[in-house]
Amino acid sequence: MIVLRIIVELAGLLSGAAIMVFGLAQGYLAFLYWRSKKNNNSIEIPTPWSGPYPTVLIQLPIFNEQYVVERLLRNVVKMDYPPDKLSIQLLDDSDDETCVIAARVIAELRKAGHNITHVQRPDHVGFKAGALEYGMGLDKAEFIAIFDADFLPRPDFVKQVIAYFADPKVGMVQTRWQHLNADYSLITRLMAFAIDNHFSVEHGGRQASNGFINFNGTGGMWRRKTIIDAGGWRSDTLTEDLDLSFRSQILGWKFIFAENITTPSELPVQMSAVRSQQFRWTKGAAETGRKTLSNLWTSNAPLGTKVMGSFHMLNSFIFLFLFVFGLSTALLPFIAGRHFILMATILNVMIVTSMFATLFTYWTSRRSGDFEKSHSSSSLITTTMTFTALATGLSMHCSRAVLQGLFGQATPFVRTPKLNVTAETTQVKGQKAYNIARVPAVVYLELAMAFCFAALVVVGFGTPAMIFAGVYIFYAIGFAVVSVLSLWEARLG
Repeated sequence: MIVLRIIVELAGLLSGAAIMVFGLAQGYLAFLYWRSKKNNNSIEIPTPWSGPYPTVLIQLPIFNEQYVVERLLRNVVKMDYPPDKLSIQLLDDSDDETCVIAARVIAELRKAGHNITHVQRPDHVGFKAGALEYGMGLDKAEFIAIFDADFLPRPDFVKQVIAYFADPKVGMVQTRWQHLNADYSLITRLMAFAIDNHFSVEHGGRQASNGFINFNGTGGMWRRKTIIDAGGWRSDTLTEDLDLSFRSQILGWKFIFAENITTPSELPVQMSAVRSQQFRWTKGAAETGRKTLSNLWTSNAPLGTKVMGSFHMLNSFIFLFLFVFGLSTALLPFIAGRHFILMATILNVMIVTSMFATLFTYWTSRRSGDFEKSHSSSSLITTTMTFTALATGLSMHCSRAVLQGLFGQATPFVRTPKLNVTAETTQVKGQKAYNIARVPAVVYLELAMAFCFAALVVVGFGTPAMIFAGVYIFYAIGFAVVSVLSLWEARLG
């Protein structure tokens, strides 16, 4: 029992400390972002490109996007750029009717004079990274813009972004994602809230301190030479965008986050889609950290950049720490030693400190970011707490992703379904086509965790265990929301 208590206490202390440190790191980024906005130190908007325009390739990597492929193609050909300098590739790895729809629309657009090609590889090796690398070999454009199937770039996108490349040191420009369906449901509101924080505090804070930022897989433009210089697209991680971003910046290429340029996109509306997306992002970040962290620390980057870059690559580990922390607080009351109250107090201080840092982070995002200032303080607190509970509910699911990434277990690239959903959509188009065929075992485990944490509140009432009541309630709500939504969605399918 003594050995078990020591293990649980150490696990609680280490995970709690890690959660607190990651929370404070996010708070530091928020401070840097707030200071840069207050002092008007954001990246200066360049003057329009002077002289002849360079050649630009727009790559559209897709896989089974029957509901959005036509919308995507008809939108992209509206790009305001000299036709003789612009080419478009639909990198189509689909194996469903998407191919037929795409072929029909592209034939029509080519007749109208648009330089667009339908690229279908003989194999699908390397998933998205393989498709992008394959497409690069078919076109020699100097700059390459990339959009996923659910993005609708504005007609002036290329002209706005290309201006930043007048600086020959700039290798990539990332624009801010905007949401077509943020108000569709609770899930989309929470995902928009989190993504907005990434595209304000995280990108902005890192940029303000000359830290490494990253291409987000879509809504950005690359200098072709940068991709080649860094070794090209590689498929040995699920986040090929993060991987290439770090490889490029370690070599000295400059990346820019153009917060002033927005690119509309569609958010996932189903819990199964959120699960697959978060799993891919979480595992891919862990894979990139395992692969690239040592290269970062042996590079010539400043110490501050190395520290911030490490937090960047390892931030997916927060899910593992959250899960371990929850288990530790659940077990401690049953194996309590003489110092239980002291231990519980320390753990609570850690988690409360992290929560305040998180509240500050999201408050800064909404108040200093280029968003509508429609959230009241109470609304911001409620939304932050709700999103944090959702992230906590996904901690078991994403912990598995972290461990797989850390130990190099290979898994396929699972796409995020795009359903052509906007805020005005009243019914999810093709819902059955994309719902999970069966309920993953982890969902039932999450439901069991919700019951366990709820039971701890009841059983612990009137005992020293009540010191963790807030933690138990938070975890119970998080696991309940994630599991119940997943089960309800499967029932509809």
